[in-house]
Amino acid sequence: MSADVFIVDDEVTAHFVFTAFCLMIAVACLGIISNGINLAVFIKQGFKDTMNISLFSLAVCDLCSLLPLIWLGLVAEPQFFGPPVWYVGMEINFLTAGWPHTIFARLTSWITAYVTLERCVCVATPLKVKLIFTPTRAKYSVIVIYILVLAGVIPTYATHSLAWRFFPNYNTTMLGLRLTDNAWDVTKISNIFTNPLSAITSFCVVLSCTAVIVCKLNEKTKWRKQTTSKRDDKKSVTRKERKAVKMVTMLAVIFLISVTPSIILVIITDVTEDFSLTGKYRNMFFITYCVTFLLEAINSGSNFFVYYSMNTKYRRTLAQMVGTK
Repeated sequence: MSADVFIVDDEVTAHFVFTAFCLMIAVACLGIISNGINLAVFIKQGFKDTMNISLFSLAVCDLCSLLPLIWLGLVAEPQFFGPPVWYVGMEINFLTAGWPHTIFARLTSWITAYVTLERCVCVATPLKVKLIFTPTRAKYSVIVIYILVLAGVIPTYATHSLAWRFFPNYNTTMLGLRLTDNAWDVTKISNIFTNPLSAITSFCVVLSCTAVIVCKLNEKTKWRKQTTSKRDDKKSVTRKERKAVKMVTMLAVIFLISVTPSIILVIITDVTEDFSLTGKYRNMFFITYCVTFLLEAINSGSNFFVYYSMNTKYRRTLAQMVGTK
């Protein structure tokens, strides 16, 4: 028999998962507060600016992706409530926490992709960006993104539900998952669009747009040093727009760093049968997914600090709201 590799001891896994869940819950709580502040600030500023519409939508997605993480940690970790006697933690989490978090994490990815695309066009063709991205189009674009991504979860919830079942191993009835006869086939197909395809596509859009933004900004910086003509200067990105572009670039970089591990794990999970909840490498599965959840929580909760440090208008509005200005 070949030696098993990448198998972690159950006790080590339990301690690591507990620590990771504690950190995740703490980060999620802070992220919920910070995104609540973001929502209040953007509502105060209004929605006449396309950037405000996009960032408000992003804050909604981040907030909704963080809430299930708290529930996931509390239900999945027996050390919080003691050993479950009436529910199956992993099965409950699958439907009430795992999928809600995943779907809003995908929404976060696509809204981030939309924001970076808008700033990419702003840098590439600054004179046309306001003609292409209008407030009305921004609202409809965000609505379409929400509808398409949320539609991806319908097959799962149509074939999975919570129900009381008898578990012979425990000799008791517990709350767990109930699947329809075609649940496996339906979920297998829908997962392709919801997980690897959607995640990788949005990731590639953000990566490509960020690369273009960085390259174009470098080109324009060199160009501005070579010309002082007012006529030509009108073709460049304004100082205010450059600040917005840099802020979006920072958001995109944090997103790419935080999401890269989950993209890799999505691919590994799809191609490796043993890397799953019930597979031979289930302990590594638990550990790595705990890390990705923690990174996603950090990504969703870090936007406040980016806005506050790089957006003068955001700081001014927040100061007015708390009465310090």
